[in-house]
Formats: sequence, structure tokens, C-alpha cells
Amino acid sequence: MNLQPHETEISGEVEILASYEAIREVVNGITVDSAAVAEVDGKKVVLKGMPMGKLANGKYAPYNAAGVDGSENPTVLLKHTVDVTDGDEVVGGYEMAKVISERLPVTVDATLRGKMPFIQFA
Repeated sequence: MNLQPHETEISGEVEILASYEAIREVVNGITVDSAAVAEVDGKKVVLKGMPMGKLANGKYAPYNAAGVDGSENPTVLLKHTVDVTDGDEVVGGYEMAKVISERLPVTVDATLRGKMPFIQFA
């Protein structure tokens, strides 16, 4: 029996959770604002684990530390990668969780840690 830790990858997505204890998911998901997502190679994709901030219109945008529209104050981590090329999408998110920092699509620094007190960055 191999008891060594390993990365679990499901459907092309690496697991970001460090623990399944004390998880709180967003009820009914969040709406990702496609207009707030940058286009790269003709696609608007937001990766699993991206911190998301709530905009004035009630939708969410990827974390932008220099933002002034709500994206600078993330409250949720995306549960799955989402493609919003064709418009807004509703996706699950974590309001509270213990996650593996190195597997997130952003650099976890003191500023981000301070803005997301219910997320434990391991």
C-alpha cells in the first residue's frame, strides 16, 4: 500500500483543497461576469482556484489587486475552471476552505491572505 501524498487530477483539474473539513460552498453558485474576464487566444477562461471579487452589478470578476470595481476584494475561490467566452456562467465556489497555495492560479501573498480570512492557504 502506498501512503505517500500525490496530486489528484480530475477532468484535467488539479485538486486545490488541502482538507475536506470545514468547507463552506456558495449556495447556488456565483455568476462570472464575462465582460470582466480578459480574452486570451480568443477564449475567456477563469481557472479553478481563482479568487473572485463581487462587482457592483452583483456578478463576480477575477481578483485584481489594483482593481477599484470590487475585484480587489475577493470573497470566493472558484470550484471549477469556467469558460465565459460565450457569456456569463454560474459556477460553484468556496467561501471557506483550506487550500494548497501552490496550486492556485495566483500568487498568494500577505495582501490576498488578509482579504480572504475564511480561506486557509497551506
